[in-house]
Amino acid sequence: MKFPKGKPIYEDTPSGLINLKELVAWIRMEKFDGVLEGKISDIRTQILITEGEPRKAFTYKDSELLLQDDEAIDSFVTDAMMRVSCISLYNLEERIIKSILLKLFSNPVLNGDLKIFDPSGIIDKCLEKSNISHLNLILDVNNFHFLFYNGKYLGYYNEKDGEFIEDEEKIGLIQNLNSKMGYLYFYNMPIKDFEKLKFPSLKFGEIEKNVDFLIETLIEFLNQLITTYVNIGIYPDRVRKIVEKIFSSQNGLMKDSFILVEDQFMIRQNVISSWYEAVNLFSDFIKNLNGELVKLWGKKLLNEKYTEVYKNYYEKIKNHPELSNLFSYLSPENINS
Repeated sequence: MKFPKGKPIYEDTPSGLINLKELVAWIRMEKFDGVLEGKISDIRTQILITEGEPRKAFTYKDSELLLQDDEAIDSFVTDAMMRVSCISLYNLEERIIKSILLKLFSNPVLNGDLKIFDPSGIIDKCLEKSNISHLNLILDVNNFHFLFYNGKYLGYYNEKDGEFIEDEEKIGLIQNLNSKMGYLYFYNMPIKDFEKLKFPSLKFGEIEKNVDFLIETLIEFLNQLITTYVNIGIYPDRVRKIVEKIFSSQNGLMKDSFILVEDQFMIRQNVISSWYEAVNLFSDFIKNLNGELVKLWGKKLLNEKYTEVYKNYYEKIKNHPELSNLFSYLSPENINS
């Protein structure tokens, strides 16, 4: 296993029992940290995720690498949607993931036969505060990873089984380094430099493609909401100005993707690449809008009108599984909480 097993959320669950699109939306919305895994027989795909973003993915058989990154994720998604795989989801501590990312996205500061290195000197270097370190020891059929963060030894795992050992007494660490056998890769970097690294944001294949339909649906919902708010008749001009003010304060995706003309949003160009980004963007905008309008109308009237628009629109899309799942994030309970 390229990545360690963390705390299992579920393990070896048949993919036919899992709503994959809902799972991906949850991973995105909850900014999940950990490993998503799919398995068919002796072929395994592992996806390393931080803050809800897939950073690295491998498909492999035993120790043979078959696919990686986008191709590996596409393989995972295809197998899961065909209901032929088993899926596991493991939560990992942020410090552990950072030490793994160091190895994936930086170059070793030292590497060579273990016998040429001083084990105690390397361990001391790894235990320096304000640093992040990773020792990768390849020994026969074993591929050990010893992880460190900010002066703390976190533990280790062996790719052979993926079990993470906390190794509080450093027994596994010291015994393996003192063996003077195998080939060692030593990764080390100040935490402040690590935090400047830019990691890729991969996509969940077909799950997050074809978002145009979702964008059009969200635009229609938002426009109906604004029309209802304006037509309430209580300070309509102020409502319009609040909408314009909130939109003008937006940066990035909202401004790049949409234009506002006479109280209605239209697509300028769709630069949103995932369902998560779309729902999160609209959710934040509506929360900001409602947060301003509650000062104008009071909580009771605002809640009544938002709930009315939401329920009426939800009736239109409730039979569309993907839309109904994602629209749950725009429910009155989530927006007006």
